Amino acid sequence: MKRLLLLVAVVIVGSAGVSFGVARWVAARRPPPATMRLHDAAWLKGELRLTDQQAREIGDFDAQFRKQLDALCATHCAARFALGDELMKSPVDTAKCVASVEKMNAVQAESERLTLAHILKVRSLLNDQQARRYSQLIHDQVCDMPMGTP
Repeated sequence: MKRLLLLVAVVIVGSAGVSFGVARWVAARRPPPATMRLHDAAWLKGELRLTDQQAREIGDFDAQFRKQLDALCATHCAARFALGDELMKSPVDTAKCVASVEKMNAVQAESERLTLAHILKVRSLLNDQQARRYSQLIHDQVCDMPMGTP
């Protein structure tokens, strides 16, 4: 009986150790998208082994991109708040609600186009090896994010 209990304990501890090891290996394979700082020129400099000139230019691109994106975000928020305000009214003006939603959609589409242009602009500065790594990082950021997370 003691041998059986000892065997069960060893199997449980062994399987827990293997489970921990596999989970740790999977988690360490690559950083989750949230830890990648694709708009941080200093981080990209180390990650892609950028030259000082490349890092400066990417930093300038990022500053311009952020400024444009902030303006789009402000427009999107204004449309969202207008929608919220209209939904508080009784009766609701459906045409105003639809207009707010259309505005939000247009701003979202513009932000996606702006992001694509920024990615391609950064890529144009990179050599082939850097561009492959950057593309992989972008892919991971875009495709590995669980649904429903920002």
